[in-house]
Amino acid sequence: MAGDKIPSGRMIRAARALVGMEQLDLAREIGVDRRTVSRLEADTEIPVNPLKIATFRKMRDVLQERGVVFLYRSKFHGEGVALKD
Repeated sequence: MAGDKIPSGRMIRAARALVGMEQLDLAREIGVDRRTVSRLEADTEIPVNPLKIATFRKMRDVLQERGVVFLYRSKFHGEGVALKD
């Protein structure tokens, strides 16, 4: 289910840019340090640490509330982000 999927760091960074949100704004919204957002956006590995997973979910949820749709990699297309119509 797409609601349970974790976006990649690249997707988070692209989503923030799409809605004009700075790392500091996102960090404050989810209650972490800006450096945490920076590190997670730079991650290339799929998170397995429960704390990282929870933080990625919080970032995803905040960005989705701002109208971002996360497009997860499939056999038909790569990953990406878009704004809701």
